[in-house]
Amino acid sequence: MQTKKMHPLSVCAGFIFSWQNVKILYMKRLIFCLIIIFGILLPVNAVFAADTVVVVIDPGHGGLGEGDAVTGALYNDGLCEKDVDLVTALAMKRELMKYNNVEVYLTREDDRQLSLDERVDFAYSVGADVMISCHYNASEHHIFYGSEIFTSAFGNCYATGNGLGRCIMDRWVGNGLDMKGIKVRIGNSGSDYYGVIRHGREVGLPVIIIEHGYLDNHIDYERLGTYEDWERMGRLDAEGIADYYGLSRDRVYDDVFPTVNVEIPQESIKPDVTEPEDVTLTITDLNLDTSEVTYEIKASEPDGRLMYYGLALGEPVDTVPGDYADLMLWEEGKDSMTGTFGVPTGYTGKITARVYNIYELYTDSMSEDVDMQALIDERDALLEEEAKRAEEEAKKEQERARQRAEQKKIEEERAAEKEKVGDYSFLLGGREGKGGKNNKGMSGERILVIAVIVIIIFVAVTCVLIYVFRKTIIKYIKDREGM
Repeated sequence: MQTKKMHPLSVCAGFIFSWQNVKILYMKRLIFCLIIIFGILLPVNAVFAADTVVVVIDPGHGGLGEGDAVTGALYNDGLCEKDVDLVTALAMKRELMKYNNVEVYLTREDDRQLSLDERVDFAYSVGADVMISCHYNASEHHIFYGSEIFTSAFGNCYATGNGLGRCIMDRWVGNGLDMKGIKVRIGNSGSDYYGVIRHGREVGLPVIIIEHGYLDNHIDYERLGTYEDWERMGRLDAEGIADYYGLSRDRVYDDVFPTVNVEIPQESIKPDVTEPEDVTLTITDLNLDTSEVTYEIKASEPDGRLMYYGLALGEPVDTVPGDYADLMLWEEGKDSMTGTFGVPTGYTGKITARVYNIYELYTDSMSEDVDMQALIDERDALLEEEAKRAEEEAKKEQERARQRAEQKKIEEERAAEKEKVGDYSFLLGGREGKGGKNNKGMSGERILVIAVIVIIIFVAVTCVLIYVFRKTIIKYIKDREGM
């Protein structure tokens, strides 16, 4: 037997105002006050076990009019979000109906326009335990990507929405999507920002908004850009719902109840309204060959989680969000990220880092100076100096080679002259044997000439001496003969 869940105030108030037998006015008022107090103390829409869980799926937007409220996001290829939402919602219903212990309704099954209150009122009228509003995302500058879920910030609506959101998100993570978290958003009035969530809380109905991804960003579009992808997401959503309520395809349970227990907050859950802190950028290396800088970015987020980071050329005041595409994911739990960033050849100027949290609040670093042109000029000067030294060394080597060639030629000429002189060179004391060198370093022809001249001079001197000393010589000879 199905047990329906209604707000205790609604049940008790209806009973009082239909109590015709009570005639005393102050008694009615006293009982009414007691019931009001009881209703306040009892958590709104407390989870009771039931034999059937009622799920209402709300395909976002819809209708033939114009504007975001009707069409939702409009993507570059002419795609309307309202159409994608409906494809996913229909697939979600088909998949969820394969499970036992569940009733499934859609707020619309075709392209029609419904107000936010009409969607919630329909879900309340069928006794819904929860309503899931199905959406896809887009951002003004088309730089964000990732999946996120919004829930009420209050009471049991938060507890149910957060627990259900965890189960759905677990399925998304297993399918390779990037998570932006389960979040709340508060309006200026202090209540929930989103109309369906706000009106759901007013009637005691937990409502969550599931944003599957950003179809205006190529990173998510590559994962979610086809009809098959939209249906796949619907099946994942259904599996997450079944996980939360412990539903089975093969077994019918007497009672079903949430498998994830989230404590009901006594006060509203506060969204993160502060930007990331302590954001710094350090350039650790410059590669002139690839025109890339190596960097380290540090940041902290005490009130939440860091989501993206990016770098752009210029001072923070000179940059716009589009300069930071493509944003990179900040790894959860890390206080710094490193990588490389390409800059124009010869770039001289500033580089700024921007870090976002999951609420898309950001902080810019102090810009870092980069002077690639100075480094290029310095490198070119060093290369020119090295080229000059290499050129001078080459000239010296050429001169040494020329000298070696000349020496070799001289040696070859000497060897040839020695071959012409032959073995007579020993007369001048210069022959060391065949192929040897003359100790005076003279050629064979010169040695021969000198030898002839010496012989001639010797003969001439001898003749002169004989002529000058002829009488003495003759006398000496005669004396020798008379002895």
